[in-house]
Amino acid sequence: MGDPNLRRLRTFLATVAAAAVGAAVLGAASPAAAAERALAGRWILNETLTREVQPEVRERRSVFDNMPRTTVSVGGVPLPRADTPPASGGSSPDPKVLRTPELVIEPRGDGAEARLHLAYGNAGSETLKRGNDQGLVSRWSDDRLTSRYETTSRKVSQVFEIRDDGRLLVTVKLDPNRGPTLIHKRVFDRAP
Repeated sequence: MGDPNLRRLRTFLATVAAAAVGAAVLGAASPAAAAERALAGRWILNETLTREVQPEVRERRSVFDNMPRTTVSVGGVPLPRADTPPASGGSSPDPKVLRTPELVIEPRGDGAEARLHLAYGNAGSETLKRGNDQGLVSRWSDDRLTSRYETTSRKVSQVFEIRDDGRLLVTVKLDPNRGPTLIHKRVFDRAP
């Protein structure tokens, strides 16, 4: 049968060896797995999944919505009503991620000088700085980016995050001072 201490030692050594092999395998696989979970890279819009993840739009309706409304005109030009939001001529445009089928995210610099450059195909690009940069508050890690800002007419927030399936989900929330909050979601596949 043998010495019980010797059997325990062999079992212990076999366990340590198996753990070392497992750690080596995981260590070799983790850079590739980390790359698949990283925001950095080139992304292509998946239109089918984007349509599927859109939140249901619920319109807030009032009992007064169907009633006729009076208007006042001066010289044939209608005056704005108090319950009508101002014209969007001076408002900020919607985030560029809502207008692009392609997105490239690349980190630039490191430490205190770390930046994140986002290129939105033909819609332009922007470079984000960590923290509050002139009203734009941005934070990011390897697999998540959040940014938010306020204008005189609305609050805008964006969340870029890697889903469990490795795709990039972008959620944009547009919260106007007057009117319903709009949420847009977009799903991107990593480009080959």
